[in-house]
Amino acid sequence: MKLSTRFALCLAVAVPLLVALAGLVVLMLVSQDLRTQRDDQLAARLRTLAPMARTYAWRTDVLRAVPPDFLQRRLLAAATGQGGATVVVGDEKPLVIGDVPGTLPAGAGPGDYVEGDRQWRFVAAELGPRGRARLILFEPDERLAGQIAALRNRLGSVTLVAVGVGVVAGLVLGRFAVRPLSRLGGQARAIDAPSSSGTRLATTAGVTEIDELARLLNDLLDRRDAAVARTGEALETARAFAATAAHELRTPLTSMGTNLTLLDHPGLDPADRAETVADLAAEHGRLQRLITMLRRLARGELLDASAFAETDLAGIVNDAIEDARRRHPHATIIARVPDAVRVRGWAEGLRLVADNLLDNAAVHGTDASGRSAITVTLERGDEIVLAVQDTGPGIEPECREAVFVRFHRRPGSPGSGLGLTLVRQQAALHGGTAWLGASLEGAGTRAEVRLPLTEREVPRSGRSWLE
Repeated sequence: MKLSTRFALCLAVAVPLLVALAGLVVLMLVSQDLRTQRDDQLAARLRTLAPMARTYAWRTDVLRAVPPDFLQRRLLAAATGQGGATVVVGDEKPLVIGDVPGTLPAGAGPGDYVEGDRQWRFVAAELGPRGRARLILFEPDERLAGQIAALRNRLGSVTLVAVGVGVVAGLVLGRFAVRPLSRLGGQARAIDAPSSSGTRLATTAGVTEIDELARLLNDLLDRRDAAVARTGEALETARAFAATAAHELRTPLTSMGTNLTLLDHPGLDPADRAETVADLAAEHGRLQRLITMLRRLARGELLDASAFAETDLAGIVNDAIEDARRRHPHATIIARVPDAVRVRGWAEGLRLVADNLLDNAAVHGTDASGRSAITVTLERGDEIVLAVQDTGPGIEPECREAVFVRFHRRPGSPGSGLGLTLVRQQAALHGGTAWLGASLEGAGTRAEVRLPLTEREVPRSGRSWLE
């Protein structure tokens, strides 16, 4: 059912209902006023007729020999009108004027008196000190009932007219009221897919509720377009990643396949067989490291902000240094780390940053003798700076940004090419940055990760670690 139709039905019901209720209240009040007015009129007539009726009763009771025709005629003339009157004098026959009941009520009234299927309103007055004479005025109830019935009929007619008026007014006003909503619906139907024009609903209808609804719908459309764009970009980057990962995995798998074929050769001597097995173990380790790095990248990409908590970065870095000394006995690691540096972040991701920076320096920062001297510093100023520098051959300035690209590694590197990609990913997730530069103490490379002092919201633009 259309909203305008609902509006018309509501008015078609509400308007007659309100008119009927108001009419009933008016009918009750008018009926009460008419009854009060009738009692007042009866009382006024009683006061007017009482002197003549008293004289009539006195002449009838005292001067029985004098015919009271003159006074009777005057009473008849004065009592002419609606209803009637009765004058009772002792045991004499009552004087009846107009329409009165056959029997007489007791009391002074005003009150109701019922005889058969008829009802009267009466008032009475004593005409003498001895109570031998009474004047009783009557008015039949049909007169007032007729007036009230006429009012009731008029109320019914007005209510029926109000039904028609309500329907017409509901249709007209309903169409007028829902016109801004209809225009909004038309605009919404025209926006059926994300477009470069960025068409949105107008918020100038002049109706507060409609404009607020339009703003809410515009917000939903913005989120929809952003989600569709992110989904499209994610699909494209996923395709690119699948192709690159397939290429990276194909090389060690091909090498392993060749070595497995060599192992089946019957003329392979023990020394060559041992070398082939060693190559297989190395390629297997490389695949394991590659898969582990990919898993870590995926975990970082799917990280939720609820995983962030207050963490001691100094403790994380010290633990990473101790483990790195055991993994890389050829490396000398000097630590300049304060007792505690509190930061809000993901403890596992921060440990990943420290481990990869140390591993990268230990593997790629060796000198000609195969030794590596690594210096780790952690400072707190306007921001938190974690720096790891080595004394190796260093990286050319034009190549420093390329090492953060996934799967990038130098020829002969045992790594997966994802270590520094992980470092930059985690830095971005924590609202910071990661970069490489020249060592501050001569030859070598300096890697820095800078983190904000407080948690910073990092917008996700649809680009991911896959790109």
